[in-house]
Amino acid sequence: MFINYLKLQNFRSYKSLNIKLDVNTIFIGSNAQGKTNLLEAIFLMTVGKSFRGKERDMVFWDKDFFRIETKSENPRPLKVEYIYESGVGGGRKTVKINGVKRASSALLDGLKCIFFSPDEIDMFFNFPAERRRHFNIFISQINKEYARELIKYRKILDQRNALLRKISERKASIDDLELWDGKLAEHGSKIISERHKIADELNKTLVCDYKRVSKDKEQLALIYNPAISSKKSAKENEDFWAAFLEILLKSRERDLAAKVTTSGPHRDNFSFQLKGRGVETFASRGELRSIILALKLSEANLLREKTGEQPILLLDDVFSELDEDRREHLTKTFNGQQTLVTTNDLDHISVDLRKSSRIFKVEDSKVEELK
Repeated sequence: MFINYLKLQNFRSYKSLNIKLDVNTIFIGSNAQGKTNLLEAIFLMTVGKSFRGKERDMVFWDKDFFRIETKSENPRPLKVEYIYESGVGGGRKTVKINGVKRASSALLDGLKCIFFSPDEIDMFFNFPAERRRHFNIFISQINKEYARELIKYRKILDQRNALLRKISERKASIDDLELWDGKLAEHGSKIISERHKIADELNKTLVCDYKRVSKDKEQLALIYNPAISSKKSAKENEDFWAAFLEILLKSRERDLAAKVTTSGPHRDNFSFQLKGRGVETFASRGELRSIILALKLSEANLLREKTGEQPILLLDDVFSELDEDRREHLTKTFNGQQTLVTTNDLDHISVDLRKSSRIFKVEDSKVEELK
């Protein structure tokens, strides 16, 4: 399945836009002309979240709402509308699928996508929270129940943190923590278990994808470091539930002093090892770029395997960051899935890809097809 057209109203720098998309579509233009905004709109329509900012930041200047509409017709008709109204309460989001109002989580049942931008490198490798967010979005595309568990966990975490503050103010009893500890362990253990499984699945192809991208024989590994570890070898929910509960009990004094929950999947970390060492401390810029690219390729393969859907590839100015060999390899990975590419120089795009693509020039958020 791929998107046939994209309509925007008051979204980011676009007051109005209506364009048809092809299996391969290229957007060419200088920096800060609105190319990335187009990819962001597609990403938002597939996972219900943006890879940057909040909905209120996406509303066109001096307007109080935005609307995005996409339609795909193969193998089944799917019309999706995403409306955000900044002037209603704290902001109201409405999602319609084939004309029927649905929860935004229903978007996870539709199109899948993989987004890659060189701008991700610094953010991804410097901040554990960004890595958690990345894998949360990715896993949610595979397992919708995981997304539900995240929502439940965050609500319970907020309630437990509020209780910790009340206890410190002598407005609640420490015994009240028992209920919230059990609930937090119940939902947190499911998140930890799923993260373990996905990390293991990605590692099955990550080594090969890295070697193809970098021509480097060194072993690359994705390491999942949960804040809660089970002593058992089996990665089952029950093991992590018991371990999580034990940690919560042991860390009560620390939690009360900090007035927040200091352990749990909200403190987990994902990292990479190359040549047996953490990449953050020694890897070159080129190696980090290759690691991210290999990860995206592995994720695309796993999405395809687990969901039966070809994910849309959203590549934001990626080709300008790659040498000719890596560009050629990346182009060869386009196996029938829809691919949307932004670039500031068509010479960075292979001739074959250009011939098979619909090409648009983007200038000052005006989009014009090149014949």
